[in-house]
Amino acid sequence: MMLVLALLLAGCGQKPSGPDDAETELSALEQAAIDAGVIPDVRNVTLSGAFERRSDLGTDSFCAVGNDQNGYQVGMIAVFGPETKCEGLGEAERDGENVKITLNSEKKCTFTARFDGVELQLPGSLPEACTSYCSPRAGFEGVSFYMIGEGDAVARSTGGRDFENLCPGG
Repeated sequence: MMLVLALLLAGCGQKPSGPDDAETELSALEQAAIDAGVIPDVRNVTLSGAFERRSDLGTDSFCAVGNDQNGYQVGMIAVFGPETKCEGLGEAERDGENVKITLNSEKKCTFTARFDGVELQLPGSLPEACTSYCSPRAGFEGVSFYMIGEGDAVARSTGGRDFENLCPGG
């Protein structure tokens, strides 16, 4: 009984734990990982550059030209074989790890992707309008790309199928 009372008293004066504590700990853990060079600091990494993911079906590519202040011109292609693909051009705005992408070379398709400084991950569910960028049996849902080079110059060298350059300007 004395042990239980001692534990209860030891807890007095401490703030209750809750969701904010987990965020603080995660933030401290993330900062430690950033300081150790284990993960990049997404606040200091630009989206400008070329991204890829290779598979037996082909190479998926994403590129972005621009900056966080003025936005980005983007292009992307997901390949599902010799004739099956999704490909589109548009623009993006970045807010930390969230990247709002609007494809506008066909029907307007807007969604939010996640960027951790290395990988750009598209959501698993996209608006119906996004199918206008894809051949039958293809989709951008859940596609991810890994940064292979930073900067506008490398982004401008990203080629597509229907578009010679996915990111020609900026």
